[in-house]
Amino acid sequence: MRRRALLAAGLLAPSTARAQLDFGGPITIVAPFAPGGSTDLMARLIAERIAPLLGRNVIVENQAGGGGRIAARSVQAAPPTGARLLLANTSVMVLTPLAFTDAGYDPQEGFAPVAGVAEFAAGLASGRLTGAGDLAALSAWLRVNPGQANAGIPAMGSLPHLTALAYGRAIGVALTMVPYRGGAPIAQELIGGRIPLGVGAAADFAALHQAGELKLLTVTGTRRAPGLADVPTFAEAGLAGFEINAWNGFFAPAGTPDAAINALHAAITAALADPALRARLEQVALIASPATPAELRGWIVRDRAKFGPLIEAAGPLQ
Repeated sequence: MRRRALLAAGLLAPSTARAQLDFGGPITIVAPFAPGGSTDLMARLIAERIAPLLGRNVIVENQAGGGGRIAARSVQAAPPTGARLLLANTSVMVLTPLAFTDAGYDPQEGFAPVAGVAEFAAGLASGRLTGAGDLAALSAWLRVNPGQANAGIPAMGSLPHLTALAYGRAIGVALTMVPYRGGAPIAQELIGGRIPLGVGAAADFAALHQAGELKLLTVTGTRRAPGLADVPTFAEAGLAGFEINAWNGFFAPAGTPDAAINALHAAITAALADPALRARLEQVALIASPATPAELRGWIVRDRAKFGPLIEAAGPLQ
């Protein structure tokens, strides 16, 4: 019934799309971070919904490493058929290319935007090593133990990296940044008591916070994240200047035919209209935010202007 409703609404016309398109095989969604994190979850939830809409298999491939650079390079270099998509976030498409002198890909000229997917907050979490129950307690612990002030982040030059830098400066502690291959490995380090804090997508820590295995102390943005009503914003925790959220979107290699972009966009948008999917995303602090290719490109332009001066002040990374 739902499929017929989508067809009637004109959101999807699979018979027409299949007649016009030759993806050359299954569609692969490349997730640039390790399995178990929010990007991986989002990719798999959407893959299982768009496969029947497009009439072909949809595979999720994790290409962790380099803060998303490895995955971005591989998709940019792929044949422009629409068969290989990158599910990237603000860090991969805006911050990393600004922070590194040679990221190895061009987010504006090397890709064709397909669809915006979700918005999310960054979250700061702690675990067994500090036992901190709130941000003030963590800050106090770090001031007493500056030699152990290591911050787990998913990538250098990412939004979590900038958030951790700003937090350290705000409390007067020089944090040592320790990059991991995504939020899931950071969470395991926190649970194991090997690092005092981690910063990543709040969604990467949400389930473990709810289970009591680690403590999500605060989130960025102007309001509390969905599914995390007990977690204050930085402003509520006493630190201003962290009113920033991030986003995820799908990108194909530049030169992908408009027909393929349109079919993929329609399928992803239809998937995001599913109330069950939206509710599942909200459970892990993700807000479904479907956007057109033009809107997604606009997000990149907007955020380059916003973050460019911050990255320039920090200096290039290698």
